[in-house]
Amino acid sequence: MALTRLPTEGLRSRTVLRALAGLLAGLLAAVLLPASLLSVWVDGVVSDTDRYVETVAPLADDDVVKTAAVEQLDREALQLLVGAGGTLPAGGETLVHLVVSRVVDSPAFRTVWVQANRTAHDQLVAVLEHRSDVVLDRDGRVSIDLNPVLATIATNLAAQGLTVPDPSMIDASFPVMSAHQLAKARRAYDLVETLGFWLPVAWLTLAALTLLLARRRLAATARLAVVSLLALGLLAVALSFARDAVTENLTQPDVARAVWDVVVASLWHELELCAGVLVVVALATAVLAAVLPTVLGHARTPSGVSPDGEPWRR
Repeated sequence: MALTRLPTEGLRSRTVLRALAGLLAGLLAAVLLPASLLSVWVDGVVSDTDRYVETVAPLADDDVVKTAAVEQLDREALQLLVGAGGTLPAGGETLVHLVVSRVVDSPAFRTVWVQANRTAHDQLVAVLEHRSDVVLDRDGRVSIDLNPVLATIATNLAAQGLTVPDPSMIDASFPVMSAHQLAKARRAYDLVETLGFWLPVAWLTLAALTLLLARRRLAATARLAVVSLLALGLLAVALSFARDAVTENLTQPDVARAVWDVVVASLWHELELCAGVLVVVALATAVLAAVLPTVLGHARTPSGVSPDGEPWRR
């Protein structure tokens, strides 16, 4: 009967070090996966003005956005009419509301919405890229400028016989990102810009290293997929909290949330797709790791290897 030689102390140490290195590489790969997804998304969506505008343009017909716009423009139009000491005729508030609602439902609002978002995104990118030509509001915020809509409303009210002062006296814009949030976003963007290209490369390298160091590669693949799923779950939780943290202190939080939802929708889609792939990989490799040794057991030979790459032993 053949005897199995006991491993030496040096062999034990190398085996332990290999297992620890594989474990560390797997944990780092799992952490870098959501970071890599985020960096690719930031580069493809956040810094691309045309893609951003295409994403948010349909919000001009969104009920949340239109309701918020009507409420704000109602207030601004009434302030414009009575702010200079004027008085409203009977039924004036109803007339203002009808005119505002009609303008917000018109193509003119959609045109202004698209242009205002393009300008706001240009402001954001200028801040993130530390450009000197950035133009923000007086409080250092990125804002959606609805002043052209207010000017159209003023023209329509004047056509109804009301005395309307110069609408440039009123600021009808509303902020979507405060100065404090811009400072934090700029620091995060700088980090992503610095590491953005290398994060996917590092993830791929660490994932390959994890499998190369593993004694049982099918089982290691299943474990890596499960840990990566947990890391993606943490990113999903962080996105949910970030939505409220970014929008809660703004003057129009509902509009900001609507913009957030459509912009981040593509990132959620990438997360869901990646999670689905990881679930399939985890289940498939776990089943194969459990079934293949039994199915192929009859084919063992002294010089053969297992499906995980480990030598068979008598």
